[in-house]
Amino acid sequence: MKRLTRYILTTFGDETVRKASLEDACKKFEADPKYTINYMSAYGYLVRILNDIYYVKTLEEFSLKKALDPHRIISMGLEELAANWYFGLNTALRMNGATHEYSDTIFVLNDKVYRNKEVRIAETKVKFIKISPKLLGFGVVKENSIRYSDLEKTILDIIYLSRYRSVPEGRIVTTVEEYKEKVDSGKMREHLSAYPSKVEEIAKNAGLV
Repeated sequence: MKRLTRYILTTFGDETVRKASLEDACKKFEADPKYTINYMSAYGYLVRILNDIYYVKTLEEFSLKKALDPHRIISMGLEELAANWYFGLNTALRMNGATHEYSDTIFVLNDKVYRNKEVRIAETKVKFIKISPKLLGFGVVKENSIRYSDLEKTILDIIYLSRYRSVPEGRIVTTVEEYKEKVDSGKMREHLSAYPSKVEEIAKNAGLV
């Protein structure tokens, strides 16, 4: 292992770091920053998360080829970006124990990052969805560094975003009505105040409130 590579893993291991900090480290060793960052990314020392934000593996993670927790890595990157965010939609359904169906895509709702297509982070497909800040300040469960929408907000987000994508109302109702025995209708009503009236109408048609 190169001295510079070892230095970066020892100094920044298990942390998120900006590209500028990596470039500063390269300058100390009189190494080319672009080449070094590309090299360390290609060989798995660095995991690119967002824009100029990277996760740096520890020496142990790299040498033992330990699998990374993509939820944790994504969370760290979004915190570094100072975004308001949470895991939502199918990802949150699973975190709430409302479904056992496996989805190979992690869904992140936030106020800063939008990607038209899925991206790969830590060998996992991730979809970033940018939503209005007024929909981000409630209904979020926090477990250590992980944030995800509670079941009621998750269902309302599914309705809201399905309407945005012009999914037929009947199909939306069919999708969400299976959760009517699991949701807290009181909490659902509280959350509804932040959504357009059409979302409430669909929620009522699905027997959720």
